[in-house]
Amino acid sequence: MHTPGAIEADVEEVLGWVRALLPGQGIGLRVLEVGCGSGFLASKLLGAGVRLTAIDVSEEEVRAARERGVPAIAADFLAFESAEPFDALLFTRSFHHLSPLDSAIRRIRTLLAPGGVVLADEFAHDEIDAATAAWFFDLQAVLEESGVLAPDRPRHHGHHHHHAKDRPPPADPLERWRERHVHDPPLHGARAMVAALRGSFELAVEERRTYLHRYLSDRLVDSELGTRVFLRLRALERLRVQQGLLAPIGLRLVLRARPERPQRSSGGLRRRKAPKRRRS
Repeated sequence: MHTPGAIEADVEEVLGWVRALLPGQGIGLRVLEVGCGSGFLASKLLGAGVRLTAIDVSEEEVRAARERGVPAIAADFLAFESAEPFDALLFTRSFHHLSPLDSAIRRIRTLLAPGGVVLADEFAHDEIDAATAAWFFDLQAVLEESGVLAPDRPRHHGHHHHHAKDRPPPADPLERWRERHVHDPPLHGARAMVAALRGSFELAVEERRTYLHRYLSDRLVDSELGTRVFLRLRALERLRVQQGLLAPIGLRLVLRARPERPQRSSGGLRRRKAPKRRRS
């Protein structure tokens, strides 16, 4: 099944990140991808020898993934069960949707094998600033006007709430960004996600990185030009983040299961023997 070049470039970058973190590049490991969407990344992981189970709450997305050759499962992660634990759990832009967070953490602990790893490819939508939001919306407007980017339309899966069609978006870019990310239930912010995960797992990596270009990958024209535009956008955003001119709202987390504590004996902690008293 054909994959547009911009999406291909985006997925290849994520694939490299995932495989670099999995022992043996993930070959033969049992991995659960939560939020597989149309199966772009899942198909590549399966092709690389990962024993992948891919789930998504959207039946429409699952059908698209199956057409791509991924045996995806329509399932709510909070209710998902498996006969065997997984070596790794991979959240691909899905953890911020899981609510309540404490239920999500309990489910991870149930599904993750001892010594397993949790990978979260996420975004810190709440950490954007006015200048970064303005850059994004201005860029989006120019690309749409030039015809290389499809118009931003409400998404029908999930509970997305964009501005009403009978009025223009807010003029203030930060207000427009916040309105764009109003969901029911609310999306989790970066600090909330990190706090919830590190409460039960060892946080090995917390990385802020570029992300805005990824909003546009599935809307760019399916052509060599669209791919070139995507790669240029990615390079420009990385440069501006390095220069401190844009906020890095991409968030990647790597966490590991904490080693199990040795079990106590049925009698509780061993008591030290009291020293024998000398007879007078």
